[in-house]
Amino acid sequence: MTYKYDTREVTHGNAMGFFAKISKTESGELDLKTPYPFTGLRKTSFETSQESNAYYADNVEHVRLQGKKSTEGSITTYQIPKQFMIDHLGKKLTNSTPPALIDTGVNANFIWGYAETVTDEFGSEVEEFHIWTNVKASAPKGSTATDESSATPKEIEIPCTASPNNFILDSDKNLFQKLYGVIQTRVLSVLNLINCSLQVPQRN
Repeated sequence: MTYKYDTREVTHGNAMGFFAKISKTESGELDLKTPYPFTGLRKTSFETSQESNAYYADNVEHVRLQGKKSTEGSITTYQIPKQFMIDHLGKKLTNSTPPALIDTGVNANFIWGYAETVTDEFGSEVEEFHIWTNVKASAPKGSTATDESSATPKEIEIPCTASPNNFILDSDKNLFQKLYGVIQTRVLSVLNLINCSLQVPQRN
């Protein structure tokens, strides 16, 4: 009997990154704002954990209960888009000359997406997108280092958390915080796919 294995493939690279502000309309519906590309993206790292606790009776494990999923991670980049700083890092643009950013704004939640390249054993390539539906960013760590015999660009790490949002449900009305699939096109097509995929409940 000949074993039929799956097509061999590997995932690599950062093909793209994008973000979009999310909010609630006055009628209680999800409002997905214009997506923006995230220029300078180096890497995205998210880790989801779920605590599991055993409870004992009669000298044996009686039941094991799992807590809610918790996701933390970071976005690492060479630069931070101005719109991202204003919408999601709590910055406010002043009217000074030249304009400046101050930290008195509001850091709103957002949809975060990125795409990786998938290459198979036959050399075919597709882009696989990963979309986190409800992300909150914190201020990145500030640091500098002197140039020596060679200059190295500084990487900026933005801490993030992701959690389900009760405005974003699957077709069975379950909360979820991530979706992924294969795409051939770029940001706008991905966001169109989100609009088609997410089931947004109506508020009474």
